Amino acid sequence: MAAGFPESVGIWFQGDPEVITDYLEFKPIGIVTNTIVLDDLADTHGPMINLIDRYLTLMDDVPVVVEVDGDTTEDIVSVSAPFQALSPRVVMKIPCTTKGLRAVARMKAAGRESMVTTLFSASQSVAATQCGAAYIAPFVGPLIDSGADAHTIVSDIVSVLRGRAGAPYVLGGIIRNQIAADVAIRAGCDGVVVFPHTFEEMMLHPGSAEWNTTFRDRWDSMVAKGALKGALDQ
Repeated sequence: MAAGFPESVGIWFQGDPEVITDYLEFKPIGIVTNTIVLDDLADTHGPMINLIDRYLTLMDDVPVVVEVDGDTTEDIVSVSAPFQALSPRVVMKIPCTTKGLRAVARMKAAGRESMVTTLFSASQSVAATQCGAAYIAPFVGPLIDSGADAHTIVSDIVSVLRGRAGAPYVLGGIIRNQIAADVAIRAGCDGVVVFPHTFEEMMLHPGSAEWNTTFRDRWDSMVAKGALKGALDQ
């Protein structure tokens, strides 16, 4: 578990900061970016460094995970530096490659946290942990899409690492729908990263809809009877 973060399942948000603003009351554990989201937002938010600075203003006590890339380890370390300079809360998000893991190791030696992304196996997860990743992000959605047993693969990753010294925070990545979110959580991930609209979908369930309607009907009946006099203005 990364230092300073709770040992309980939590939800992280990704997407447009102006949309995320409306969801801050749900107490997200952190904010995560990827290059797809960053590229899409460049047209409306301008330079990436300004966008990351905007994310940092949303909450003053959560990590902001910033994905970068490059042709070499040196490229990745170099492009990370301006973002790391913005705040100690910035966590660099690094692809699972040998050059990426070298960058993770160098950042660890410099006292900065990183997240390893594009993980699909236990062996990759062990390598990322060995190099000093504070967070790892197994790609739950793409595992499901490929037809693999995503629950077993992710739960194996969790069981291999959990309880060991230096174990990273396991964040379920590419969570596009409620099914993927449930797979990640049931497999033991410490958290999941979702868009706000996916969070809305996670709150939907036929059972909840049925019983919410039942209870609301009775509430409306009480209002009509005047049973809420003194508590609700008529």
